[in-house]
Amino acid sequence: MNRYEQTFARLRAKNEIGFIPFAVAGDPDLATSESIFRAYIDGGADILEIGYPFSDPVADGPVNQRAGQRAIAAGLDHERFFGLIRKIRAISDIPIGLLGYANTMLHLGCERFCRESAEAGLDSLLFADMPPEESGELRESMVRHGLGSVFIVSELTPAERMKMIVSQVDSFVYVVSRLGATGVDTKLGTEVASTLQRLKKVTKKPLAVGFGISTPEHVAAMAAAGADAAIVGSALVSVIEEHAKHPKNLCRELTRHVAAYKAATRKT
Repeated sequence: MNRYEQTFARLRAKNEIGFIPFAVAGDPDLATSESIFRAYIDGGADILEIGYPFSDPVADGPVNQRAGQRAIAAGLDHERFFGLIRKIRAISDIPIGLLGYANTMLHLGCERFCRESAEAGLDSLLFADMPPEESGELRESMVRHGLGSVFIVSELTPAERMKMIVSQVDSFVYVVSRLGATGVDTKLGTEVASTLQRLKKVTKKPLAVGFGISTPEHVAAMAAAGADAAIVGSALVSVIEEHAKHPKNLCRELTRHVAAYKAATRKT
């Protein structure tokens, strides 16, 4: 069993869904970024989702866009990114997924990017702007290097395309809770429960819901709706932005927030 399979099996045995916190690698700087992911682990995260900063992140709202800009300004590059992953992997066996954009991978080439990802300790890759139909070469490289694939499904995904997408997934299906970009929200999308039910008719693969998941109550609602995991990004990145100049306070706040989110993952 790979790390994702082990994690989701453990969660099922405990009658919990997974909690997946997100942050952008290198935000606000490399040393603080490492501390952020350590804080996530200390708070009880089940899986990490790590963003690779990009200049034109079309799926990201303003909070994550600013995080990417800070990371780029601080000098995050391929070498520093993979070095960060190695440091996280050295302290934890937690599954680690990359969320990025295709140009980042193409800059190195599919084969080299996948090789370095696997050697550093990543478990899966998701490129938000690369659909399955355009990822054949990438998928071949990922398979060669033992990397899992993640693709996105929304409420607008037709049934036949949904079947095709889940057939290409071997880590988890990323289900967006609303249309549009990432961001903090006070209300959940109204169609996420029905989207999850549609997916459960065509796959048994884990379903992780993201986009707009902002509060522990949202996480609990995802557990009740049938999700296998909840992803929180912008709400945590907002905490990073607020406390960026005070790393000790930042890590304490992040650990506290992640613990609160994790406490809401118990199924009722």
